[in-house]
Amino acid sequence: METLQKKSLFWDVEEIDPERNERFVIERVLNFGDEEDFKWAIKYYSRGKIIKNLLDIKSLTKKSLLFWCKYFNINEKKCSIKQSTKKQSAFLKR
Repeated sequence: METLQKKSLFWDVEEIDPERNERFVIERVLNFGDEEDFKWAIKYYSRGKIIKNLLDIKSLTKKSLLFWCKYFNINEKKCSIKQSTKKQSAFLKR
């Protein structure tokens, strides 16, 4: 499980359980992973689980969300940008 050892994906955690932290792992792979990480995720979780999580993850970047929705041919309305409702600091405006 080389993907789970990558600091470029999991820079802020020491150990990760791919079963218990499924959504977190999928989010990191979709946001920051490379082709090999994506292939690993498809093999480990399945295409269906990745799509289900993709539609529930609120912390994907806009770019990543739009890319993966096109990749998986998901209806545009289902892939509306779901940003956090937390008020952001003036320094973090998008």
